[in-house]
Amino acid sequence: MNPDDFEKQLERQPVRTVPADWRAGILRAARESSNPQTSTTNPQRTWWRELFWPCPQAWAGLAAAWVVILVMHFSSADRTESIAKTATPPSPQEIMVLKEQKQMLAKLIETFDQPAGEPPKPYVPRPKSECRMESVMV
Repeated sequence: MNPDDFEKQLERQPVRTVPADWRAGILRAARESSNPQTSTTNPQRTWWRELFWPCPQAWAGLAAAWVVILVMHFSSADRTESIAKTATPPSPQEIMVLKEQKQMLAKLIETFDQPAGEPPKPYVPRPKSECRMESVMV
């Protein structure tokens, strides 16, 4: 059946009126949906809903990540203090070895600070061999 036949068949059918009780129910539902519904909750909390509504799972995941970060931060802070308190001071031999290493490092750095040989020559641009310079006087 092509669309033209279907339209012709619809034109031949008589138009029926909607029953009165159906019409009243439809109009009542339309009026109720057009009126803004009053909220039973505190109106100050509605802006929180609007903020979190687009994707509450993402906000929950972000909150969980922050909780994990804070827990890890506070749990690791106590350990570092206790480790620093229980650390033994270095022995005199260790101090001597460290001083010697610092002196050797200072000597190595001094040798690299001095320039080796003559300073580099400044770059002077020269004409390329492919370009011919012709000067014509008129």
